[in-house]
Amino acid sequence: MAAGILTLTTDFGSEGPYVAAMKGVILGLAPGTQLVDVSHAIAPQNIAEGSFVLAGIVDFFPSGTVHLAVIDPGVGTDRRLIAAEVGGHYFVLPDNGLIGGVLRGRDPSGIWEIGNPALRRPVVSPTFHGRDILAPAAAHLARGGDPAKLGPSLTNVVLPSSLEPAEDAAGIVGEVVFLDSFGNLITNIPRDRLGSSENSGWSVEILGRSIDGLVRTYGERPPGSLVGLIGSSDRVEVAVVNGDAARSLQAGRGTPVRLRRSGEAGS
Repeated sequence: MAAGILTLTTDFGSEGPYVAAMKGVILGLAPGTQLVDVSHAIAPQNIAEGSFVLAGIVDFFPSGTVHLAVIDPGVGTDRRLIAAEVGGHYFVLPDNGLIGGVLRGRDPSGIWEIGNPALRRPVVSPTFHGRDILAPAAAHLARGGDPAKLGPSLTNVVLPSSLEPAEDAAGIVGEVVFLDSFGNLITNIPRDRLGSSENSGWSVEILGRSIDGLVRTYGERPPGSLVGLIGSSDRVEVAVVNGDAARSLQAGRGTPVRLRRSGEAGS
């Protein structure tokens, strides 16, 4: 069977040999695979950011795509390596919560622990499982291999609660999980947590600043304005019109963001 599409998402950065080494392994085992680089700029060891990025691409690739993701602060420990089939796609990654965003609103149709020694490189480095175990497993799936050959079936995966915002009487408390190239601050608060009054029913609070209501798009306010809106990821984000919110606010990944219901006094 001809190899298909395989995406790569890592925290390896664009310099150095790491990404190229994984690609070499994949192409050696599954020639002709269409490799798509999603991002290699995930903040080091930032599982929440990697989870956000994976969730943001799954609906836009054809069925049968294999997604290889390596953000793996526990590399070499007893954490599991898994493959999961979700919505007709395969995800090959460490079982550390990285798949959590993909599974929001979706159920896996199969999960397998990657443990078959025949489907890995002959010598496995304890510090580079992405190259030596995950890449061969992804290549196996990309060329149409049976996922059951990877290892035993599983019934659950690690799902850290930190990927979901919290709610209290006044509203919703989340955090910034992703900074895009424009400096927009994208949170872990999804549209469906806001209800029907998503634009007029909320104010956004971040680092002592309060934004009254959510705009529909950036151009609804003058340049330099601080705005809140639901972006293309279907999550609440904070932006500066024609500017850089991350730089203006000195905010970044993990910065708390509160959505307060209109009429509720600040605490």
